[in-house]
Amino acid sequence: MTFAEERRSAAVKQASMILRRDFIGALAAAGLLPAATGIAGTASGSRAPEPLERTLVLSGGGARGAYEAGVVCALAAAAGVPDGQPLPRYAAVCGTSIGALNGWAIATGQYRKLRELWYGISGENILRLKPEYAALEDPESGVLNRFASAIGLLALTKNEPAVLQSKPIFDWLARNVDPEIPVLVPLAWAVTNLTTQRPEYFYLMPLASPQVMHERVETAMMLTLGPHTVVRRATPELLQRALFASAAIPLAFDPVALPSVDGSINQYVDGGVASNSPVAIAHAVSKAADVVLLDPPFESEGSLDDAIGVAMGAFGTMQRKILEVEMRNVYFQSRAKRAFERIGPNALGEDADLLRRFLESVPATDLAYIRPKAVLPLGVGSFDDEVGIGKAFRIGWEDAAGGFTAYTWETFEL
Repeated sequence: MTFAEERRSAAVKQASMILRRDFIGALAAAGLLPAATGIAGTASGSRAPEPLERTLVLSGGGARGAYEAGVVCALAAAAGVPDGQPLPRYAAVCGTSIGALNGWAIATGQYRKLRELWYGISGENILRLKPEYAALEDPESGVLNRFASAIGLLALTKNEPAVLQSKPIFDWLARNVDPEIPVLVPLAWAVTNLTTQRPEYFYLMPLASPQVMHERVETAMMLTLGPHTVVRRATPELLQRALFASAAIPLAFDPVALPSVDGSINQYVDGGVASNSPVAIAHAVSKAADVVLLDPPFESEGSLDDAIGVAMGAFGTMQRKILEVEMRNVYFQSRAKRAFERIGPNALGEDADLLRRFLESVPATDLAYIRPKAVLPLGVGSFDDEVGIGKAFRIGWEDAAGGFTAYTWETFEL
């Protein structure tokens, strides 16, 4: 039996235990099971099954994802979890960009591989300038060649969408992400559809999950994220490109061409444009979420004297604000649900029916987070920095020992 076949067999058994006990409950708690299966939910007064206990949320951040790997590998080591088994406490994993790639290794139970990938990535040379810009990094290329490349760089909007080659990093991803290895727990990640200018969400389910379960997870996420949200299953044919799309930073990499839900070819980029820390995904299906952040409370780390610094500063500002909004929304929505449950919707007169439906459909999720105390010792694009990656991994490993901090809006700092 091949490794993939062994993993597939183990995944079926594990998924049967997790999904039937927990994932159905997550959707039932959102008020979806009554309509789909005829099981009585809260609307009829019976107690709805419980949602997932806890989801792990992994942020985007390029090479700083080594910190996430350190946190996860420390948690697995502390729990004595071998490869091929799900990470204790977590019934689902979701992420964006590098968080999606890390999330795939975690959801498939490949902790040793996760560590090996990070400690070996500096020698892979995955970030390479396109030939027309290569002169910019070659001091022997001559002043005129460097000038020509710089002019070309400024003309990106007319003839090139990005400065880095996509093939080296996609080839690396394809070598290390095997679509034949099944996930042990549900995995979801964010991408940005540049063609429609909207976020989208891909997901994978364990092999034991029936088709109706796929439909329910899509419905549950749309219920929380919005009725027009696109939630899609990542088929084996789409998996590698959909993961790469989540990490395709605008201007750095060309957009990734993927078929949209209607079959047309759309252009996709980094999920961090709309949701760098996809807390809302976890909120859709779980009672608690542990969020791994890659930035400390704000600390200036770069110059605003050049265009790249300005662009990165603006992008970081946007991501921090989106994170703040998502976490505050989850926090106050959960507090409101619990308050209404204590009061009882029938005591609220003409609004009772509206509030009852609110209680049935909106999850209540406790948030906790872990983050580095200072800016990590490597840049977002420093995949060739062996020393910095090792330090970031070790910082994550050590921080994991301190556990996650409960989120409150009064104390959380951007």
